[in-house]
Order: sequence, then C-alpha cells, then structure tokens
Amino acid sequence: MYLTTEALKTFREEGLLRQLQLVEPERALALREVLQREVLERPSTAESHKDFLPKMQFENDRHLDSRLVFELCTLPEIIGPITQLIGDNVMLFRSQFFNKQAQAPEIPWHQESHFWNVEKRWVTLWLAVDEVTQSNGLLQLVPGSHDSTREHVQIPVDTGYWSTFKWMANLKHSDQILDCPTAAGEFMLFDDLLHRSLANTTSSPRLAFAARYASPDLVGVHENAYPGHRCLLVSGSADKSPLHFAPPPQNGPGLADVYAAINERPKNQVKARVT
Repeated sequence: MYLTTEALKTFREEGLLRQLQLVEPERALALREVLQREVLERPSTAESHKDFLPKMQFENDRHLDSRLVFELCTLPEIIGPITQLIGDNVMLFRSQFFNKQAQAPEIPWHQESHFWNVEKRWVTLWLAVDEVTQSNGLLQLVPGSHDSTREHVQIPVDTGYWSTFKWMANLKHSDQILDCPTAAGEFMLFDDLLHRSLANTTSSPRLAFAARYASPDLVGVHENAYPGHRCLLVSGSADKSPLHFAPPPQNGPGLADVYAAINERPKNQVKARVT
C-alpha cells in the first residue's frame, strides 16, 4: 500500500487516514477467533509483564510475547504507509486490545500526549477486528486536534465511564466530531487526535486493536511506562537510539497458520458476526 501525495497532505492537516483495508471480512473473522483463543485467553509470557495487573496481562503490549500480534503489527500494508509518515526508521512501542464487552461503558475524550508526557511524534494504528457500529462502541475523532494537547479534567467518581480512565479532555465548540464506523478488517492511522469510543449497547463483544509507532529517537517512552518496558524495531535502524529494544517474539501461531486454517474451511462455515 502506498500513500498518495494527497493522502499525505490530508494526514498532515487532519491527522487522520481511514477506511484502509488490511484483510477481507472472512480473514478478519478467522483472525478474531485465533486472537481470542491464542492471545486474549492466555496471559502474556513476557518477562516485563510479570507484575502487570491481571487484565493487562491479556490485553496490553502483546506484541512483546505473541508472534501473531507482532506479525499483525508489521504487515506491509501497515508499515509501508507508516514509513511514509514517520520515515524509514520505525519502532513499535505500545499496543492494546480493546475487548469491549456487551453493555460496556464509554471511553471518554482523551489524547495520549496528556498521559504520556512525551514529544508528540507517533502514529496510532486502530484496527477493527470486529465490525464497529454506532451501537457497539463506535470510535469518534476530532480531525485537526493534533495541533496541541487539550486540557484534561478529573472525572467525578461514579459517572459511568470506562473504569481505567480518571481524566477526560475538554472539547471546544468549534470541534467537529467525526463518527468512524469501520468494517471488520479495516484500519485507520491517526496522529495524537482527540478520540473516544461510545458505549457498547449490544449483547455481543466488540474487539479492536491499537498499536503505536514512532521514530526510534522518540525520548521519554520508557519513563512513562512500566519497569522493563521494551520497544521493537519494525523498519530501518535504531543504531543511535537511547531506548531499550527486544527481539521479535517467536511464541504461538503466526499469520500464515491463521490463513492456512481459513483455506481448509468449507465456505459454509464462514459466517459473519452478529452485533
């Protein structure tokens, strides 16, 4: 995948590229099944994750211990555009699954730069593993809001937001909110935009995945993370980087195993998820 001059201009101005196809819906369904079985139901084996809270051991930074997650993050359809946005030298430094269960609450408006307190030079991949609709946890963004970090205010207790969020961003009257319904297997790339996801009002979970990429000279990455945090080089060189890097994981199945299983399925066994 190659970004046109117009797409690069759009990203600079709006901080967003969306409706990019990674895998067709049939493969997205099979990928979801394997991610659920091999990753989301198995705690991380990464040494740096041993002191994680239980939920984090399943959903956070699994690119450090799962070959499948690492290979997903480094597909050419993703890395190609990211090198155009960042440069030839690219590292992967964070990832997270958003397994939004049935009736799960809203994640409030926020920007990562408020919480990380690092220089804003990263790109976020946001992949819809399941179809994302208005009712099952729709992602909303404010294009152009990457120009500055907004003020965040403390969330009052018992307001019904996602429990891990204690702060939320203030919006301006001039902010234009963009709804982002996303087909299974589609992804978007965005800068440090204001974003939130709505409540899942359905009876089925909604799975999405986010990964963060930056140049290897992005400072402050480890200071705002957990002890033993490591980055993974996914393009080019990190020779002059002061950061700590880990080798790619070899645990578990890879994408080739997932796709081989798809090819062995009778066509009538492939069904769309109902949300």
